[in-house]
Amino acid sequence: MTEQQNGAKSAPAHKARIRLSPSYWTHDYAVPFSEDVQPASLFLKNRHYLVVDIETQKIAQDVGGWGNIDKLGVSVACAYDSKSGELLAFRENELDALQKLCRERLVVGYNIAGFDLKVLSAYGFDSRRYDVFDIMLDVENTSGRRFVKLDSIAKGTLGNEKIADGLQAVEWYKRGEIDKIIEYCKRDVEITRDIFIYGMKNGHIKIAMADGGASTVPVQWT
Repeated sequence: MTEQQNGAKSAPAHKARIRLSPSYWTHDYAVPFSEDVQPASLFLKNRHYLVVDIETQKIAQDVGGWGNIDKLGVSVACAYDSKSGELLAFRENELDALQKLCRERLVVGYNIAGFDLKVLSAYGFDSRRYDVFDIMLDVENTSGRRFVKLDSIAKGTLGNEKIADGLQAVEWYKRGEIDKIIEYCKRDVEITRDIFIYGMKNGHIKIAMADGGASTVPVQWT
């Protein structure tokens, strides 16, 4: 079945965009080496990756707005470790173990640079020490679309949906239902991991559109 028969729409072809890492400017060659190209340089440097997602204790309005998200507090952090193949869960008092893994892996997430790592900075996480790949930012740079929701990519690429949202997770935290938060957070990690793997294997991901079709976005995640 073709994409047209399946109701999916392909986005207009995008010209390949190359982002250069600082290493390019340290040598005199006009043509960049593979290690000079982002995000390829991140994938070459790191054999294993860690897909990370967090849930918070509060919402933005509780802490004076989005400018203070480092004050949201972590209820649960979950991760998929490509080295062990394990799905891991960390409560607030266990975040040191997550931080150790972040130093040893390529840290992958969805809006992880703008949200998760900023919340985790209150616990001593320093994103400048990690190799970080933010899927949302890469999709924005490639497609030109801003603020694409993870759920839209999950629907378009995997045919899956999120089982809850961050507001529900905060309510669970207030009621002490930590196991529900862990289940939800792990599910988001699995979705993010599966999108990442799909993009690595197929060279594209898909964004579900309001009309029921899907827009194909090329990616270079290998």
